[in-house]
Amino acid sequence: MALTNAFYEAVNNENVRRIRIMMKDSLLVDPSFEEFREMERAAASVRGLYDPHDGRAFETNKGKWDDNYMDRQMVQVIGNFSHERIEHLKEVVHALRPAAQGARKTERKNDSSPRWNREQSYQEQKRRDQEDGRYLGDKVAGGAVAGAVVGGAAAWAAGVTVVGGAAAGAVLGGAAAYLLTNGGQ
Repeated sequence: MALTNAFYEAVNNENVRRIRIMMKDSLLVDPSFEEFREMERAAASVRGLYDPHDGRAFETNKGKWDDNYMDRQMVQVIGNFSHERIEHLKEVVHALRPAAQGARKTERKNDSSPRWNREQSYQEQKRRDQEDGRYLGDKVAGGAVAGAVVGGAAAWAAGVTVVGGAAAGAVLGGAAAYLLTNGGQ
């Protein structure tokens, strides 16, 4: 499995947050976790990639695991990228996405033509877009964060509400990043 240029760029720049996000996303894209292991090997020299576990307890009752729980774990792993949290997240993904364990599984309804699993198709398309450099999620999010910082600072300097300035800046920054990455279209 080939890793993306964006991932290698993040490793070379030691962009820990970006590496963590891409590694976390790979858990859903590749339920065999082979891509994650490959990313782990490529990022082995990055200082500060892994954190000690923050001590927060995990839900061990698999009957209580659902998409909301998995989403919370996906968010928490960015702030606490510990081996324990990653292993738990792998267990959760494996339990909640058992149909996705095989590559490109299809569903059939009344022996009709194959219908792609919607979640898997989205994840597969996202992976291809990331490899081809067409995935804008990181770029737009980065623009939104930069815009929020600039907007908040400008609002503070002008003596108006910082929250409103940050929100407006986030929208403008995200839109600007989107336009710049799409050549203004």
